[in-house]
Amino acid sequence: MNLVNYNPKKYLFKEIICEWFETTDLPNLHKIEEYEHFERSTDQSTVWHSKYYEKIRSEKLFLEKYYKFIEDEIKPRYGEEVVFQRIPTFRVHLPGNIAVGEFHRDRDYRDVDWAKLVKETNYFLPLTEAFDTNTIWAESEDGKEDFSPLNCEYGSYYEWDASNLLHGNKDNISKNTRVSFDFRVIPKSRYIESNRETINTDTKFQIGGYYDVL
Repeated sequence: MNLVNYNPKKYLFKEIICEWFETTDLPNLHKIEEYEHFERSTDQSTVWHSKYYEKIRSEKLFLEKYYKFIEDEIKPRYGEEVVFQRIPTFRVHLPGNIAVGEFHRDRDYRDVDWAKLVKETNYFLPLTEAFDTNTIWAESEDGKEDFSPLNCEYGSYYEWDASNLLHGNKDNISKNTRVSFDFRVIPKSRYIESNRETINTDTKFQIGGYYDVL
């Protein structure tokens, strides 16, 4: 796992999300709306998820900044063109709740043989402080189950192997909501088309569907 710093003022991710949500206080979103404990089928069901996916498709600025982030921050790490998740996945981790409904490896939701060949890399980028029980917990090696938290602040991101490392959330016993997004990247030289579809939106894991290329 690599913890990498970047300049958040170049991309304004938090500022854009705050404008969409009409708040300047993302860590206290839970004071606006509360939810029952999430399961796998409900962990993308909040009003903030709906607003995020509506706005990201109807307004250009966030995706423009995101594509610039991929071009400037991520692509140079590979030294070639990259295939990347076209719309990053949005997460909200409320106090007393979880952000993802189960511990899992991302390969469980793809074709396992395909996942081994493309070796997809995951990026976790918080818009609030992510720490202890309000962040991702992941094992250090496949099958080791020695879970530890991916502690991270706005202005940093984690580069890590979510495809093969078991990971998930603990109940958030902090007083703060964690807001974050994550996305996946494959070097163009390893990209292979897949006929599998995402479990939430039935989008194919292909360029022009789930992925784009820069």
